[in-house]
Amino acid sequence: MKILRNLQKTKGLRGFTLVELLVVVTILVVLSSLVIGVAGFVQRKAAVTKAKTQLALMMTKLDEYAQDAGGFPEEFDDKGLIVYTMLFGDGIGPDGVAGSADDTQRDGKPDEGARVYLPEFDPNINKQQMLSLQPGSKVPLKLVDPWGNSWRFRSGDRHNPKNPDFDLWSMGPDAREHTEDDIRNW
Repeated sequence: MKILRNLQKTKGLRGFTLVELLVVVTILVVLSSLVIGVAGFVQRKAAVTKAKTQLALMMTKLDEYAQDAGGFPEEFDDKGLIVYTMLFGDGIGPDGVAGSADDTQRDGKPDEGARVYLPEFDPNINKQQMLSLQPGSKVPLKLVDPWGNSWRFRSGDRHNPKNPDFDLWSMGPDAREHTEDDIRNW
């Protein structure tokens, strides 16, 4: 008798229809795609801010280097390693000037007597992930931006009259040069 009464009570209850379940699933999919889209935007904005901060820091330290060394090496470097050499002193040679005839092989340590302008370039720590390293080694392959692209360096006024000292730039998130998202010091 008790069982019969319980069955009669549950008979009036009904479950979700397929349409109701589909509506709920659709709402969840739309909401999750919005969250993923916003997260992607926030990550991109954070990477751009990080690249601009890195650029400003390197510019300041490059100016200090130029005052001490008497200028910049006259070269174009599409891997940013000359910037690493100038600011970390690895491979700078006995004269303390990067890009000169006495430069040595990079070994991941500042040369004896070299001034370290940017300790963040230490490949043994690489906390900021600014260096791409040779596998199993502490020798840098390139100086990288937040997207893993190489920082580019060019010195002298013959290339860019707007910035006579040096040009330093990242190709930005799209990894293509001369586009709107490039991050540069001019």
